Amino acid sequence: MKLMVKKIFFDQIKAGMKHVDYRDAHITFTCEETGEILRKKVINAELFNKEYLPSAIRNNTKLFTDDVQIHFVLEQDST
Repeated sequence: MKLMVKKIFFDQIKAGMKHVDYRDAHITFTCEETGEILRKKVINAELFNKEYLPSAIRNNTKLFTDDVQIHFVLEQDST
């Protein structure tokens, strides 16, 4: 995950002085083929060690390179 951060906060993180970062709880998805944009609220997030993920996810080295993945639960549209 790459996140832009102001230099003052970057320096604090680098120096080990900042241990928590807050972000808006949404993800903007962009379709690679069409460019269509979809914004979804994140209603929960959990961390999972790679070893406990389903094999199709665990073995996808192009998509995941870290040993821990973030599992975002997205708000469902009301019908």
